[in-house]
Amino acid sequence: MDSRATHAEASQGTAAFAAFYDNSVRELFRYFYRATAGDRRVAEDLVQETFIAVVKSLRDGHPDAITMPWLMGVSRHKLIDYYRRVARENRKVLLASSIGSRSLDESEFDAVDATEALELLEGLSASHRLVLLLRYVDDLAVSDVARLMDKTVSATESLIVRARHALEIRLTEVRSV
Repeated sequence: MDSRATHAEASQGTAAFAAFYDNSVRELFRYFYRATAGDRRVAEDLVQETFIAVVKSLRDGHPDAITMPWLMGVSRHKLIDYYRRVARENRKVLLASSIGSRSLDESEFDAVDATEALELLEGLSASHRLVLLLRYVDDLAVSDVARLMDKTVSATESLIVRARHALEIRLTEVRSV
């Protein structure tokens, strides 16, 4: 194969990546921005890490790396890795005790706007934030969340209950101020 053909193929690949990047970077940033409770710096870092993975996969001969399903799958894994790092760094101990007997009505959560949701998520631990995002924002089944978080389904269900409870407490705190 002559060098002109190789150069032409590389140029086409570069153009395809550039077009894919231009069409998907905003959506990917919005996903990470919401998933990190509005932390712009972390969202930008995760976007960068995700596109680095795209480039590596393209170089390894995987043309499907520049498709939205592949990109969102990689981004979900990058988000999980981020929250695992945060959890490792913080090493917060989660309490499984139930506090109070009152549980918030679903309609109280429905009344939460985007700004308030970000504020509520900021007050949760990394593992609570991650499990709620995967379950309710990404709308994954509990079994899928468990697999992604490398936990049993039972442990994940328990974590979801604790995370929802922490969210209820946080909502009460925010609304009482």
